[in-house]
Amino acid sequence: MQKIKNPDFTTGPLFVRIFMFAVPLILTGILQLLYNAADNIVVGKFSGDPNALASVGCTSSLNNLIVTFLISFSVGSSVVIAQNFGAKKDEAVSKAVHTSISIALIGGIIISVLGFFLCEKALIMMGTNSDLLPKAKLYTQIICIGIPASAVYNFGATVFRAIGDSKTPLIILACTGIVNVVFNLIFVIVFNLSVAGVAIATIISQYLSAFAVIFLLYRSSECYCFRFSKLGFDRAILEKMLIIGIPAGIQGILFSLSNVIIQSGVNTFPIEVISGNTIGATVEGFTYIAMNSFSHATITFAGQNFGAFKFKRVKKVLFYALIQVTAVGLFVGNMEIIFARQLSALFLDTTQENIPLVIDAAVVRIKIILGTYFLCGIMEVLAGYLRALGKSFITMICSLTGACLLRIVWVKFIFVLPEFNSQTGLYVSYPITWLFTCLLLAAFAIATSIKFFRRYSGSNTEV
Repeated sequence: MQKIKNPDFTTGPLFVRIFMFAVPLILTGILQLLYNAADNIVVGKFSGDPNALASVGCTSSLNNLIVTFLISFSVGSSVVIAQNFGAKKDEAVSKAVHTSISIALIGGIIISVLGFFLCEKALIMMGTNSDLLPKAKLYTQIICIGIPASAVYNFGATVFRAIGDSKTPLIILACTGIVNVVFNLIFVIVFNLSVAGVAIATIISQYLSAFAVIFLLYRSSECYCFRFSKLGFDRAILEKMLIIGIPAGIQGILFSLSNVIIQSGVNTFPIEVISGNTIGATVEGFTYIAMNSFSHATITFAGQNFGAFKFKRVKKVLFYALIQVTAVGLFVGNMEIIFARQLSALFLDTTQENIPLVIDAAVVRIKIILGTYFLCGIMEVLAGYLRALGKSFITMICSLTGACLLRIVWVKFIFVLPEFNSQTGLYVSYPITWLFTCLLLAAFAIATSIKFFRRYSGSNTEV
């Protein structure tokens, strides 16, 4: 393998480099989303089962709950690796890499087993339609088998991103994403496996992605190279990762749990609305990937410069990332609103009778949420900034109060009121909770920045 040139984000211009770093992250995230989108498109168009799409869709919040925890927890690895890489501490980087992969392996297996055996109870608690439950359970159990691979890939990809390489994870998913689509079509059209087929195709792709990321880390000769003999936990590194990762993981779980509660509200609607919600959420997911990519870019750039004690550059990273995420959020969100019906039709066999109702339901979600989705982007960047500075607990409290607790209160006490018991009454909770969370995070981001400026103003360090 050709040696990768590691960019040093502690020197040079920032604005363009942040954007260019985020673009591969966006494309990588889109490819990951295409796993689920391909599942939805294939079962919706080719399975011949009118309930197949809803069966897959009603599991999305539960599956996202599991995956979100792993990805959120990996933030601890990203911050620790980025800070040590920026500080040129090669030995600490190596210890962080092997600690991260060890966490992924053990954590992935534990969550896989728990998810496999508890998913039916969780789906019932979500109010899943009894007609959809058997296939929803089957789909979720198969997906759980792929969780260890998903964990290894995401933690491995975090290593590359933390040292400034956002292209390698993109290349891996570009290849395995093609494999996923091909196997989707084969299992559903040729073998008529319906929801089981698309789930099997997904986990095959996940294991290929995990193998690829480990292989490339093994072939590297840099400080972040992977060696099986070094697998294990470094206590000091692990403590730092847990201090950042546990709050981020808890936040991810509770944030997804709030979406599970939203899904329970959706599940009270007719099947056409559930299917439409699945489509709208899938389209919306592509915008979220763009927003979240700027958060990861913020973690990498701010983390490296924080490790190098260059605090003026840290502040610039936040300012530039906020400008970029707002612009991208407004552009992408409004483009999806304009083409909402055309995008929704991609997921459906237009010969079925209930298609207009499904598309109408999808358009309602898209129009209400995506016009203000830039607020979610601002929230993500502010959270990434605080985590890069090691303030993960504060970030968790702000996000749980705004985006989680307030959303749960809305569903339990506002949505049940007759005047709000509709798709509109349910979906409007998203922009309201985003705005509130942004205000909380912004207040703490300002306070944290002032604290660091005062602490280092009298030193020789660049602040």
